[in-house]
Amino acid sequence: MPMYEEPVVGAFYEDEDDRTFEVVSFDENDGTIEIRYADSTSDEIDLDDWYGLDLERLESAEEEEEEEPEKPDGAGTPDDEDDLDEDDDDDDPDDEEE
Repeated sequence: MPMYEEPVVGAFYEDEDDRTFEVVSFDENDGTIEIRYADSTSDEIDLDDWYGLDLERLESAEEEEEEEPEKPDGAGTPDDEDDLDEDDDDDDPDDEEE
């Protein structure tokens, strides 16, 4: 399927040959895109050619983390609850000495 989105600098894509690359720079004035493959080789793509390529944008690790639901503050910290219980014991009126 042809690529309909503009290239995003820093984004990773996979081409029809299953090669992964990162967009290193995008010069809108020149209409060129510099890419770097996983093996560190670089290439330049013309913007007109970009839209004809069969590419899939890959999610980065940061994007995947953003999609995971966040735990509410204090969730999964039983130590905090234990501390509260210890403090409550000091204020128990049944423990007062007469």
